[in-house]
Parts: sequence; C-alpha cells; structure tokens
Amino acid sequence: MDAKMIMWSSVLVGLTVAYGVACLGAYEARKGNVQPHSRWMLTMSTMIGVWLVAYLIKLQLFGNEQFHGPSEQYRQWYLPILSVHITLALSTIGLGIANLYSGLSSLRFGIGAGAMRAGVGRHRTLGRLLMWSLSGTMVTAYAVFFMLFVWYPAQ
Repeated sequence: MDAKMIMWSSVLVGLTVAYGVACLGAYEARKGNVQPHSRWMLTMSTMIGVWLVAYLIKLQLFGNEQFHGPSEQYRQWYLPILSVHITLALSTIGLGIANLYSGLSSLRFGIGAGAMRAGVGRHRTLGRLLMWSLSGTMVTAYAVFFMLFVWYPAQ
C-alpha cells in the first residue's frame, strides 16, 4: 500500500470515528444526559477540526484524485455522487458550526426553562439536520472512496 492510499484510508477512518462519536453524543442527547452529550459533541468537534486540517494537508500533498473508470460511469455515477458529497460536506460544516455555537451559548443558561428560551429548541432542530447531513456525507464519502480506489483503481 502506497503513502497516498494510507493517507486516503486514514482520512476515511478518521471521519468514521468522528461519526461514531457524534452518534454517541446524539444517543446521550436523546436520553436527556446533557453533560455526556456535550462532552461527546465537543470531542467530535475537535476531531472534525483536526480531520479537516489533515484533509487539507492531504489535498496539498497529493492533490485531487482522478477517476479511472469508464466515461459513462464517470458521468452517470461518479460526478452526481461527488457533487452530492461536496454539497452535503459543506452543509455539514455550516450546520456543525451553527449548532456548536447554539449549544455552547445555551449552556450558560443551564437546563430547564431558561435553556429553552436560550435556544435549546433551535439546537435540537439543527442537531437533527446535522446528523442527517453527516450521515449522507458518510455514505457518499464511502461511495466516492470505493469508486476511486476499489472499483476503478489507477493502473
């Protein structure tokens, strides 16, 4: 396995681990456990921040990957899935920043009626949208990875 494949695999594994941590945080939120929820989500936010820096370094070192499959597959499958992936990834980053801000600003008001006035309802709504967006990003990331490195690898 060459350095580029190791880097791409590490990027995908890092994103998968961060997704797992986000799922744990969402689980704690559904149970109403605010402290574990905030710890898991702050951990996930840190992981995603580190992941984004690593991804940018990977792009700088290796550039974008070229699709090596048939041109028909490129137009029919690769480009639409890549476009959806990029759109979901960007919306996930935006929703994540907005939800992190919403959650952190709600914490200072505590739990209960004060927190609800402070925007916990908005935080909950954004969180649900964020988990759907993150899930879609994960599915399309795997699809792009498999198309580039498993189904149509460079010769």
